[in-house]
Amino acid sequence: MPSDDQVRIHINRRLFDAPSARLTGTEILQLAGYGSDYELYLLHGEGDPTGGVLVAPDATLELKNGQHFRAIPGNANFG
Repeated sequence: MPSDDQVRIHINRRLFDAPSARLTGTEILQLAGYGSDYELYLLHGEGDPTGGVLVAPDATLELKNGQHFRAIPGNANFG
């Protein structure tokens, strides 16, 4: 169970206990073991059809329990 200041979030469908309710995009990526060569997207639920909203590396987010994020390589080409 997370402590009072921890928040449970999902990154690429894996559950993580964030050490704080305020983290930067870079810190969220690092929590899941991803480096600066990845981009982070905030999803509106697990099955977000929009692909999510890009989170800048230096943007600080107020995390909420149950939030979903997607981390993908920054040089990914899906077309």
